[in-house]
Amino acid sequence: MSKNHTPNLLNRRETIKQLAVGAGALALPQFLQAKGTLASNGLTLAVQQYSFNRQLRDGTFDILDFPKTVVEGTGITALEYFNGHILDKVRDTRFFRELKKRSNDVGATCTMMLCRSDVALDSPDSSTRYNAVEGYIPWMEAVRLLGGNAIRVDCRSDGDFEEQKKYAIDGLRQLCDVAAPFGMNILVENHGGFSSNGKWLADVMSKVEKRNCGTLPDFQNFQGYDPYRGVEELMPYAKIVCAKSKEFDSDGNETNVDYRRMMKIVLDSGFKGSIGIEFEGHGIDPVKGILATKRLIERVVGELA
Repeated sequence: MSKNHTPNLLNRRETIKQLAVGAGALALPQFLQAKGTLASNGLTLAVQQYSFNRQLRDGTFDILDFPKTVVEGTGITALEYFNGHILDKVRDTRFFRELKKRSNDVGATCTMMLCRSDVALDSPDSSTRYNAVEGYIPWMEAVRLLGGNAIRVDCRSDGDFEEQKKYAIDGLRQLCDVAAPFGMNILVENHGGFSSNGKWLADVMSKVEKRNCGTLPDFQNFQGYDPYRGVEELMPYAKIVCAKSKEFDSDGNETNVDYRRMMKIVLDSGFKGSIGIEFEGHGIDPVKGILATKRLIERVVGELA
C-alpha cells in the first residue's frame, strides 16, 4: 500500500513546489515595486506650514485651515509648523487646542515646529543664552499640546568661526536638558551664519553629546556652501530632513537642486524618518507646489531603490 501512495506523495510535493515557485514569480514584481516606496525605505512625508507663507502673511489663508488644506489637497497627514506666523499665540492654549482638534478631524498629526527667536541661543553672553532657552519653553509646550516632539532652533550668530562653536554647544546643551522632560528633540537647521557651513555645524553636533539634539538638513539653505556636501555632513545627526523646493521644469525636476542626488545622500546615510516638504515657489499655488515636490521625491526614491 505504501508503494501505491509514494508516487502520489512525491507528485503532491512537486506540485506544491511548482506552485510556490509560480507564486514567487508572480509576487516578485510587486516586491520590487514595494522596495522603491518611501515606506519601504523607512521614510514619511510631512508638509511645512511655511509653504503657505505668502498667503498667511497677506491674510488670504487662515492657519486653522492648514490641516484640512494639506490633507485634502495632498494626501499627506504629517504637519510641521512655524511660530513666525503665530507669535501672538505663544501662550494661547485655546488656539492650540483648536488647531489640534482641526488636525484630529482630518487625521493629521504634528511632527515639529520651526521656532524663530530674536534672542540668540549661541550668543557670546551667557545670560542671553539662558534667556534664549527660557524663551523656547512656551513653544515646546505648544508643540507638545499639538502632539509633536521637536522644535527647530537657530545657531547663526556672528563671531569667530571656532569660538562661536563653544557658545552654540553650551546653548544647545542647556536647551536639550530643559527639553528632555517635554520629550522634545532640539534640531538645528543650516539657516544662516556659521550654521550654513556643514562642517561647522557637524562639529558642533559631535560635541553637544545630547541624545535629543540633532540636525534638520535643508536642501537649499547653504548660502555659498556646497549643498550636497553640506547635507552629507549633516545626515549623521539628522532627525528630520527639509526638502525645500522653489521651481520645476517641464519634466518635474526641481531647477535649483538635483533631488535625485540629494535623495541618494539621504538614503545612503541610512536615515529613517520624516521628510518635510517646504515649497517656496512664487506665483504657484502652494498645494500644487507641494504635490510636485511629493511626486518628485517618490519618483527619485523609486529610481534609486
